[in-house]
Formats: sequence, structure tokens, C-alpha cells
Amino acid sequence: MISGMLFWMFVATAMAQKDLSVDCGSDGWVTVHWRPGLGFSQKVDPSRALLGSCLPSSLMSEDTLLFRVFMRDCGFIQQVMQDRVTYSNMLIYARRPELPIITQLVKCVYDSPVGEESEFSAEEPDEIGEQETFNMEIMNPDFSGPAPSLRFRLGSSIPIRATVEPRSRRSLRIYIKSCEFTTDADTSHATQVHPIIANAGCLMESKSGNSSFLPRRHSDEIRLYLEAFRFAVGEKVFLHCDLEACVVQRLNVDRKACHYVPEKRRWMLLDDPSQSYACSCCDSTCPRTDLMIGGVSAHRVLGPLVMVENEPQSGGSPDSRTSSGLSASRVWLLVCVVAVALVTIMSVLAVSYYLCFWRGGRLGYRPSRDLLSKY
Repeated sequence: MISGMLFWMFVATAMAQKDLSVDCGSDGWVTVHWRPGLGFSQKVDPSRALLGSCLPSSLMSEDTLLFRVFMRDCGFIQQVMQDRVTYSNMLIYARRPELPIITQLVKCVYDSPVGEESEFSAEEPDEIGEQETFNMEIMNPDFSGPAPSLRFRLGSSIPIRATVEPRSRRSLRIYIKSCEFTTDADTSHATQVHPIIANAGCLMESKSGNSSFLPRRHSDEIRLYLEAFRFAVGEKVFLHCDLEACVVQRLNVDRKACHYVPEKRRWMLLDDPSQSYACSCCDSTCPRTDLMIGGVSAHRVLGPLVMVENEPQSGGSPDSRTSSGLSASRVWLLVCVVAVALVTIMSVLAVSYYLCFWRGGRLGYRPSRDLLSKY
């Protein structure tokens, strides 16, 4: 039991109070009765509901779910503010893929006497801060080094990689919260702006073009291919991105990497496709929560890039022009060598025919008058 710690209040947002009942026990157990509010045409499916990482304990009625869980088993996040301790988590219900998910924030707030500690512990944020180093750059096609040129032909892929160098005790996972192309390094002066990633991690260009996230090699790295599209063609453009890194944790709708997979006709979650319901809000507006404890963020700008038509990728560099010139010279040299060889062969054949068949066959020939005078 938690000596001297009394339940102070619970806070539930995003839905009406009548749809949620929460009992925050003093021993770390939480009981939640939740009615997602699907409407009369839909039945509640317990397999589509979660409190943090925990499934419902049972279905109380046709439209009400019961969660009876222990805080440290479901990914509750603990935050200590002066003499109060707050435990936060998220209720999630995934509807059909074409419909946005239903979310509801749950908090249990306790009064805690100074110097007294809880006998149960939830997931505490790691101590990370501004000392983390974020990097973002445009790479060559196999991500083995920086791009040799920042000129890209329309329809070609722009490889992008973002990383964070963790300096804390636990591993960090990096996300790209948002990205947009602009025509100026200062967004306030840009005449054109086009969103690339929005809704806290949804790669919008994956639905309208051939863009996608790539499987992670490390949790502190995220990669994607962005298809060069028709935006300020021939002009200098800049890519503005908001990055965030946090301790590797369970699903959070505010921290995700989603891309659209045309073959499946749905949005997929990069890190765990089985929980892709977290991406169902990408076509609308994803809910915002305040479960952002224990993270660090940064803003990065890439560019200037130039997207061009009818020009090979990286064709604007002097090295590529030199390489093209050398290739053309080699081709002409080969043509000349082959032509000379053919002329030589034909000459040899002509001389051989003359010596062997024409002149050689006529060595014993005499005019007819010589033969008549002999006899």
C-alpha cells in the first residue's frame, strides 16, 4: 500500500464524462469502464481496444469495456510535480482502416507527502536533454555517404536519413514529426509551401507518390525515399523538418512513422505493422495528447535542392559532364577501330583473290596465234 498517499483526482479528456469511469486505486491498480461511442451501427470489439499496452479485461455490455490493470504493466508514464504525482496513459480504439482511431487520455493524480515514495512504479521518463545531437542529410542511393549532387530529376528518389546520438543510459528512437518543402530557407518568406510529413509522423507523399520509410537498421536512425515531384521546378527549395527522439517505448499516437502502402490500400506503421491502426488518422486529423514526457526535439533544414526536368540525376555536376564526355570519346574510338579493321580485312581478301585465283590461274595462258605458229 502507499502510506499517506491519497487519491486526489483523475482527468479524462477528448470524450464526454458519461462515457468514462476511472477508479485509481492507492495500490497501483486502475479500473476503467469505457464506452468508445461507436454509434448504433457498430459493435464494440475488445480486440481493437487498448489501455496503453493492455487489452480489456472483459466486455461489460455491448458497448462498454472494462480494464482492470496494474500501472506498471501497461506503460503508464509517471511525472512528479512538487507534491503531486501524475500517472498518464492513453485509451485507444481502432475502428475500420478507413476511419480514424478513437483515443482518450486518462490521468491519475495523487497527493504525495514530501519525502515519501510510492511502493509501485510506473514507466519513468529517462533523463535526456539538449545534449543529444540530431543529424539530417541527403544521402546517395545506398545510404553509404552524402549525395554527390542536390539536383534531382522529377520522379527520381531523394534518399534522406535522420539520426540522433544518444547520451543517456537508454536507447533513443527517432521520429520525424513533420516536414515541408519551401522556396526559402526562412519559412516566413517562402512563396510556396508543400507538406511532406504531417499529423505527427504521417508521410503524406507516400499516398500521392512513390515515397516510403525504409526499415530501421537502428532505433536512433530513420530513413526514407522521397520521390522528386513537381514543386518549384528549376528553383532552389528547402526541406524543413521537426525531429523528436524519446526512450524506446510502447505505441504512442504522438510518436509514429506511417506510410501508405498502395498494395494494401492502407496506412502502415513502420515499427510494428500489427498496430497500424495508429495510422488510421493520417487521412484526417490525428489527436494530440500531452504524453510527451521524456523526449527531446530539434528542427533541421536541408537544401537548397533543385528538381529538374529532362536531366539525368546529378547531371549538373562537372564530374558527371566530364564522365559523359569521356564515354562519348570511347564510343567514337571504338567505331573508328572497327572501321579500320574491316577495311584492312577487305583489302587482304581482295589481294588474296587476285594472287590466288585471277593472276595465278592465268600464268600458263598464251594467245591463240602463238599456238598456231608453233605447229
